[in-house]
Amino acid sequence: MSTKEEIPALSFILEPALVASLLTLGCLLNRRKASDIVLANQLAESPTSPPAYQGAHIKQMRFLFWTVKVPDNARFRMNITSRLLAMFPFLMEVWYWLLTYWVYQIARAAQALTMGASTRQLSEDHARQILNVEKWLHIDVELDLQRLVMRHDWLLWFFNKTYAMVHIPATIAFMGYSYRYFQPQIFQSTRRTLVICNCLAFIIFSSWPCMPPRLLPYDEFEYVDTLHTGKAASIWTTNKFQNQLAAFPSLHFGYSFVIGMSLLAFSPHRIMRLVAPLYPVLILLVIMATANHYILDAVGGLFVTIIAYRINQVLLNLRPIEEWSFWIIRTEKPMDKSQFQNAILRDSTISAVHRDMTQRPLISSPE
Repeated sequence: MSTKEEIPALSFILEPALVASLLTLGCLLNRRKASDIVLANQLAESPTSPPAYQGAHIKQMRFLFWTVKVPDNARFRMNITSRLLAMFPFLMEVWYWLLTYWVYQIARAAQALTMGASTRQLSEDHARQILNVEKWLHIDVELDLQRLVMRHDWLLWFFNKTYAMVHIPATIAFMGYSYRYFQPQIFQSTRRTLVICNCLAFIIFSSWPCMPPRLLPYDEFEYVDTLHTGKAASIWTTNKFQNQLAAFPSLHFGYSFVIGMSLLAFSPHRIMRLVAPLYPVLILLVIMATANHYILDAVGGLFVTIIAYRINQVLLNLRPIEEWSFWIIRTEKPMDKSQFQNAILRDSTISAVHRDMTQRPLISSPE
């Protein structure tokens, strides 16, 4: 693994700045007008709307097999934190992403620090099993691909930088884009799928550690750690608490598959739909050429995403916890995007009918 001295000094500033800039851009692109917020709240509280709660500041939600009571935080609507979130609802997604990222990283770090002496040998044994299966299936293409890429310095540099620096920024950019342009239900389902991917992957590599190709004995396998020996690592790949024995499944590919297929299916922009399928293909080539994953790691990542998609609604059971968390900080959660859009659409319809009525004469002239 690279040391800090092998990473350009500017990387410690520019890489976090890139992530922060993308998160900020997502907030700005998805900003709501104050007038629309007031209007949506008024319509939500209109007499024709369903009751928001059943009792004073109390409402009910489903939690697994039960119905539980949670606080209705509308009383905190005028608090500064509530108003800030109402105007910049993507801040919620920033919080969700940071929570998911740091919980995942802390869990990996804890696992890395508590691994026994036998874990490394066990992970190498699992890596050998994967390679044996690939040879039996005649799909062991990783080494040949790496040798081909290493013949071209520019291609090797591109692949190294793509692995080191694209995964996190691309995911954040996708979240900002999909929040703005996808239907709310599609965006929420996609976001939950990515979270479940992390959970499933952590369970798998915690119970079945697997050594990546770059850590296998060179004399026997001849894989080169291009990312670190080429001093192309970033601050995201240089971490003494990082679990290095977690090749299977590949979240790099799993995330890229979700992003690529989601854009292909749901993006309203033709150019995005055309380019989207190339992203998982690129990531697949990159993770193998840099000796970070086997092709079966990508297959594992694919199945993890499929399972995560099928069960992503399990996260909806955390909503009562979310409501109580907002109650603790005295903040109202911003209106759901679908509710907000429906309120604005409803007002537009009412306004259109009103305008049509104003054009009609008060008394019809007799024919």
